[in-house]
Amino acid sequence: MLEFYKRTALALFILFLVSGFIAFECFYQSKHQTLLLPAGQSDIPWRAVISSDMDDGGRSTYSIKESSYNIDYDFWLHDGVQYPYVSFATRFTQSGSGAASPVDHHIDLSSYTSVKFKIKCNPANILMFTVYSFDEQVSTLDNLLTYRIPSVYFACDRNWSDVEIDLNKLETPEWWLRQHANLANRNYSLQKVASFTVGNSVQSPLLTDSNVAIDNLVLESRSWIKLISGVALLLMVWSYFVFWVFRNYAISLTTDVQARLQKDIPLIAYQQLSIESHKDKERSALLKYMVTEYQNPSLDLETVSQQVGMNKSKVNDILKEEIGLTFNAYLNKLRITEAARLLAENNDMNIAEVAFSVGYNNASYFNRLFKSEYGCAPKAFKSLKLNKTLIDQ
Repeated sequence: MLEFYKRTALALFILFLVSGFIAFECFYQSKHQTLLLPAGQSDIPWRAVISSDMDDGGRSTYSIKESSYNIDYDFWLHDGVQYPYVSFATRFTQSGSGAASPVDHHIDLSSYTSVKFKIKCNPANILMFTVYSFDEQVSTLDNLLTYRIPSVYFACDRNWSDVEIDLNKLETPEWWLRQHANLANRNYSLQKVASFTVGNSVQSPLLTDSNVAIDNLVLESRSWIKLISGVALLLMVWSYFVFWVFRNYAISLTTDVQARLQKDIPLIAYQQLSIESHKDKERSALLKYMVTEYQNPSLDLETVSQQVGMNKSKVNDILKEEIGLTFNAYLNKLRITEAARLLAENNDMNIAEVAFSVGYNNASYFNRLFKSEYGCAPKAFKSLKLNKTLIDQ
């Protein structure tokens, strides 16, 4: 059985490594990125739209640096209005469309999990990412002010940093909910998205020359088919491993038990015991009495000592010399070996009947002794396909 445990441990270690590799590959391969930059090569057509509070009477200014490979703009936030703002929007369009309406086109972002990009800000800033999502109960076409605006804040500084926006964990501002819906209605849909924007927040510096640069803008989705396929593959691999373990455990246990029986039966079973080979009559009498009376539940050292006419110490000495076991160990060996033979040959006998037939009145005690001797419970032993030739010897 030791070899079986070694093989199983090695197989388990290898399986963990293989499972980790499969899980990593499936997780990695399940990711799909849609590039939005350069804009001309984007799979989803969009156009850049930058706006400021000048549309509402403010004096914040901006200037965008023309580039199809990244987004780079300067701005100045003026405190002339209560909420000064400058924002850059990716406004989704239809292929070949030259439209410039407030809402060019809706796209379905529900299959995407996140937006990723690199960003740097000078000076350090707290910006807000906002999605303009059409709300069937509130929004009207061509009026972005009625669109639900789930948002999230993020920080940036003079160094390039990676930002990942989880599209499923955005929050709709309370002021929008007060104006257009109840405060408890925080769910939003990404099935009809007109644009998303990067803009300043209330913590952005005022009256300061500011710059924002964005690169590597991508939408990331996840292929559930690949993930499910990976899980199915892992389940198949682990199911086969469990089958292999149980199958090889049964084979190893059978081999181990047969080896024990091969060792025990010729040594102990009375069919194999050559009483005549013992010249000493006392020894012959003791061994003959043991192999013929071991089934007696009340048999003990005191009884044997009286029946064969020798003291208990001498009984133990003879057994140790002849068999290499003490009285109790030899008695249990005789009983357990006979029990193994009965279990293998008599399918009609239950465990309790076998235990009683070999001298045990307590089935639980018999189970413990049997498992200690053969490494499995009597019930499991009975189900093993043992070599009948060996048992019949």
